[in-house]
Amino acid sequence: MGDVTGAVPAIERRRWPRRSRHLAHVRWKHIAIYVPVVLLVIFLGGLALWSFVESQSLVIVPEPIPRVTLVTADPSSPHTAAWVRLLNAAAVETTVVPVNQAGAVQGVAAFCDVTAVPPSLRARGIAILGAPPSTPVGPVRLAADRGTSDNAFKFSETVSPILARLSPGAEMPSRTVPVPFLIETPQMHVDARWRTNARAAVMHMEFSGARVLWLGLQPDAVPPNPGLLLMLRTAVRWLGGQPISDGAAGDDLQAATLTPAARSLAHNQHLIFNVERLRGRGTFAVRMENRGSAPIAHPTVQLWLSPGVTHVALGGDWIMQRGATISSGTQDGACVISLPSLAANEARVLKLTAR
Repeated sequence: MGDVTGAVPAIERRRWPRRSRHLAHVRWKHIAIYVPVVLLVIFLGGLALWSFVESQSLVIVPEPIPRVTLVTADPSSPHTAAWVRLLNAAAVETTVVPVNQAGAVQGVAAFCDVTAVPPSLRARGIAILGAPPSTPVGPVRLAADRGTSDNAFKFSETVSPILARLSPGAEMPSRTVPVPFLIETPQMHVDARWRTNARAAVMHMEFSGARVLWLGLQPDAVPPNPGLLLMLRTAVRWLGGQPISDGAAGDDLQAATLTPAARSLAHNQHLIFNVERLRGRGTFAVRMENRGSAPIAHPTVQLWLSPGVTHVALGGDWIMQRGATISSGTQDGACVISLPSLAANEARVLKLTAR
């Protein structure tokens, strides 16, 4: 038999277990590729959260058409009743008050057949219906002589808060009746003139925070057509300090100045726009939407904001602001906001903050 004593293998003894260093060690190069991905995810998440917070801030405060307090010398006169009917047809709520009982007015005051305005009367906006009083109306003194109207009056082609959303130069029919002819001054912005004699039929003016509208129409001589009723609603909203907007499109320069052609083009290309007051103090939301089948070049909206607000800035995140430009300090204290283009069925909401 052979010797088997040397068949037992030797046993290796170690203080610590063997480790595979190439498996346990992770080099920085192996994770560096994930750092930009993580940073991008964090950035996009923060941007999405910011956009969500900004969109939640666009809470619109509904504003009904301001009430009109019609101050008159004779509440039972046919002339007063005709104005009440015309204003009601325009969805303007009207309350008739005798001049000797007029005090502080909530909303808009309208003077009808009043020869002298009580000095204690205060109102946010003032409308003068027919012949103006002989005494000053706030900071304004108006004068007129008598004449005979034409069978139509024509809206101005220049942009105006009273004529917003109306066709430039449109004509409104009227019966030939006696009317007051306003004696014009350079501070007046005439919104409509009688077709033949070119005397003023509608005028507005604003200075030192006061807003005044004059209507030289006979209310029972003009048919309550949609154009006239829209003008009355817009005028009352402007007198009440609510934001008013008008739109344009097309050539960059013409859209920025809201020429008649640019405003007509915006209507024909189905540019929808509006401006609303937001819950935040001094903030507004402007919406532009293309409901046409083709892109709209340079969609532009001109805004007339509350009295005293003449400068605004774009708010919201950069996604909301992208491509938008704004200018302020234009005629009547308006501001103009524009986009490079608006694709078919595209809608944009812009946030404005008063400075």
